[in-house]
Amino acid sequence: MIRYNLVKGTSRRRWAFIFSTAFLFALLIWFLNHIVPFKNIWEPFYTEQDIGTFFCEKTIMENIVRQPINTFSNFIYWISAVIILRRGIKDFNRNNHYNIISANPFYSILLGVILLYIFCASVFFHSSLIHFAAQLDFSAVYSLTLYPLMYFAHRVWLLRIGVPSNQRHPKSRRTLIAAFTISYLLLTFFMPNSIKLYAELSMIIFLVILGIIVEHSADPGKTNHYYLLASSGCILLGVVSYAIDVKKLICYPGNPIQPHSLWHLFSGMAVFYFYMYIRSEKNKI
Repeated sequence: MIRYNLVKGTSRRRWAFIFSTAFLFALLIWFLNHIVPFKNIWEPFYTEQDIGTFFCEKTIMENIVRQPINTFSNFIYWISAVIILRRGIKDFNRNNHYNIISANPFYSILLGVILLYIFCASVFFHSSLIHFAAQLDFSAVYSLTLYPLMYFAHRVWLLRIGVPSNQRHPKSRRTLIAAFTISYLLLTFFMPNSIKLYAELSMIIFLVILGIIVEHSADPGKTNHYYLLASSGCILLGVVSYAIDVKKLICYPGNPIQPHSLWHLFSGMAVFYFYMYIRSEKNKI
């Protein structure tokens, strides 16, 4: 079994940077809501009628940050983005290509950028709850959904043409980048809302099929399946937390921990473990 520790070697200075920015982010939320004199800054913007009670967290509509807990919990995406971007930058300066991720630092950089986008979009949405921010939040989720689909499609392509995954193949990379960029734009800006759910379901089914092809075509020990299991478990816990929040099954609006904030935590951890899974893949050299 292949073990891969993504955070190994992370210095104390970097950990201090991560946690100090978390503290400053929490302090900024408190400052905006309790010190800054401005109120109702989001009132001129269009919002859904039930948005104030859609989430379990107590929502104070006149505040600058209407949902401070759900806003702060997005910090998990920032932490993951910093770690993954750091690893991708290191790959640019190394020639130790042992899988498709290390051979193509683009994947690490892309995932880090997607996580930063999710962080910004979700912070914007839970701070404002306006309709435009909600659209940005959904578009960020679409980009994250397409990422593993692109990875597995790339692996299957290389398997079919007999190219080792640790060897760069510019044609497949460029083709998939173009195809999935177009898919993202269509899904985000042009596809009717009535069929988006079916499109997402189709992507999930296709993703599972490609994942099965990859795992059964390669050596069973090439990846650490515990990472994939951890990622799947976090997704399941996140979906349960999201459902609990929306259905108000366990709802205490004033609590410092909210079900939707747990959705952010578990989904961020799921992405992190998925990256560890694809990073653990080891091609025969």
